[in-house]
Amino acid sequence: MSLHQRTLRFRETYRAAISPRYSGLLHGGFVFGVGLSVIGYCLIHVPALEWRLAIAFIAATLIFNVGEYIAHRELGHKKRRFAKLFYSRHSGDHHTFFSHEDYLIDTIRDLRVVLFPAPLLLAVTFIFAAPLGWFIAQVFGTGSGWVMAASIIFNYLLYEFIHLYNHLPDHYSITRWPVIRQMREYHRLHHHPDNATRYNFNITYPITDWVLGTRL
Repeated sequence: MSLHQRTLRFRETYRAAISPRYSGLLHGGFVFGVGLSVIGYCLIHVPALEWRLAIAFIAATLIFNVGEYIAHRELGHKKRRFAKLFYSRHSGDHHTFFSHEDYLIDTIRDLRVVLFPAPLLLAVTFIFAAPLGWFIAQVFGTGSGWVMAASIIFNYLLYEFIHLYNHLPDHYSITRWPVIRQMREYHRLHHHPDNATRYNFNITYPITDWVLGTRL
């Protein structure tokens, strides 16, 4: 059986198992709606604009980029006892549903296999963004803490957005933008079975891939 045939067979099985109550619109609406609300809540608590806030944003972006890489490579593509569900959803579902040959979604219900489960946003908010923001606030000031927390969530939403348009059908105009085409190809190469555990683990910016030599 060819890779294309295996992918189509898995897609049929996966789609049949999705609950009839699932809504791709509600899934995406919750992730981006709640995420943007959290960002807004953080930013309205920033007491004043100052130069150190830019440093907090850059630091958060770099921290998230490294975290994105580690989670993708070490949890998404390697079996870890404490992250069985993440591995199953990523390597088991996402990488079987999408290959470099069959790379695009067909219906909005396919967002089920593209976006992270909605509760993960809450976990990132309360387990990572909030504690890190609190720590930075104690060291560098209240404004930096709020910006750090907001920036972590911003980068999470950016990850979701980029990953989503990476898998959108070609008829969407955004997929024809030069930079977008490059990013889509970057991720498509990752979905080649020979590359999935070795290259192109970053979704947002290929910074950590570049530093560690895992960029194709």
